[in-house]
Amino acid sequence: MTVAGLLTSVQHRTARQSGNPYGIVQLEDFGGEVSVMFLGKTYQEFSPSLVADAIVVIKGRVSVRDDGFNLHAQSLFVPDTGQSLGSGPLVISVPEQRATTDVVSALNDVLIRHSGENEVRLRLVRGESARMFEIPFPVSVTADLYGELKRLLGPNCVA
Repeated sequence: MTVAGLLTSVQHRTARQSGNPYGIVQLEDFGGEVSVMFLGKTYQEFSPSLVADAIVVIKGRVSVRDDGFNLHAQSLFVPDTGQSLGSGPLVISVPEQRATTDVVSALNDVLIRHSGENEVRLRLVRGESARMFEIPFPVSVTADLYGELKRLLGPNCVA
């Protein structure tokens, strides 16, 4: 079975008995939602693409159980939707009190992972005022990048 939609929930877990990592995602489209399991080599291969708010196409096999069914993923790809997620610089807004060393370090890692051509600006918000900083890590603006930024900084961090 092949399904496409928006990843509305992503959980990265480790099995208690074996210690093997796996993932569970909720894939939603206009018709409903389905739970998809990523196990073993499939999880290892596709875990970097398992981010909330990403649009994906998943191929897998159906598993029927007493409480319904779920899908065991065999492959995943992120389609080119033909939409540019933004022209010009990417502006990331962060309340000043949230800009801790850990958060800024994690943001740095996200930006480096999504290296590309778009300029990045950080807007530190303090009450009614804000300061703007240019970030020396240009990025490729994608749904994956938006998903990671929203998970790290909250849903309103990018306009």
